Amino acid sequence: MALERKFIEDNIRKFEVKEFLQRELERAGCGEIEIQRTPLGTRVIVHVQRPGLVIGRKGQAIRKLTTILKTRFGLDNPQVEVNELEVPELNPNVMARSIANALERGIHFRRAAYTALRRIMEAGARGAEITISGKLTGERAKSVKFVDGYLKHCGEPAMMYVKEGYAVAAPKPGVIGVKVKIMPPGTRLPDDIIFKEEPQAEAPPQEERPEEEVEKVVEQVQEELAEEAKQSEGGSGEEEQPQESAAAEGAEEKAEAAENKPEEGEEKEEA
Repeated sequence: MALERKFIEDNIRKFEVKEFLQRELERAGCGEIEIQRTPLGTRVIVHVQRPGLVIGRKGQAIRKLTTILKTRFGLDNPQVEVNELEVPELNPNVMARSIANALERGIHFRRAAYTALRRIMEAGARGAEITISGKLTGERAKSVKFVDGYLKHCGEPAMMYVKEGYAVAAPKPGVIGVKVKIMPPGTRLPDDIIFKEEPQAEAPPQEERPEEEVEKVVEQVQEELAEEAKQSEGGSGEEEQPQESAAAEGAEEKAEAAENKPEEGEEKEEA
């Protein structure tokens, strides 16, 4: 029983530390707080919107915070690490605190909620839900929800992928609670189906069929025959030229002989 009690006490101490840090670092835009036990001591990681307010001038604020964590809460060698939030609009605690501040300044709850919802969705969130509860328009309390995008509400995906934040506003009519749920961008749910299309260029080469091989052989044979025919036509033309020239020379010789024969007869008669 002593072991279970120790776990309960540790969890209660962690909750008190987180509550204290959220209250102390409210002006800095405190988002997430992580507490880790290490062999060297207790590591406290704080994600804030403005780290300069947490560190302070020459580190005075962070040293004071470390001393409080060690003396008041009994943490063993606490080490505070400050990280800046890259996208504050995707942090539910920051957005809930922003809506609460707007309600305390007197801005209408619908305007504050829709403004925050638009900022969250423009930051790339897959879905968001804002719930405002309390005395909003009269003496009677009510709850209003503002939803946009796709959001899981139950099961393991809702516990793993949906982030929740809570803040309290204290205007004159009464206390108002603000609850924000955000599903961050790039969340892949179990029911998401992705169809992959294989590009044609990367497709494996298909084996050639026998019909295609026969067609290739026929084409090669036809090309060879066409080349032989061209060569034979060129050779025959070259051979015909000398034959024609020889025949022309023979005809000329016969004509000269025929012309010379009567002349020889006349010479005989004269003799």
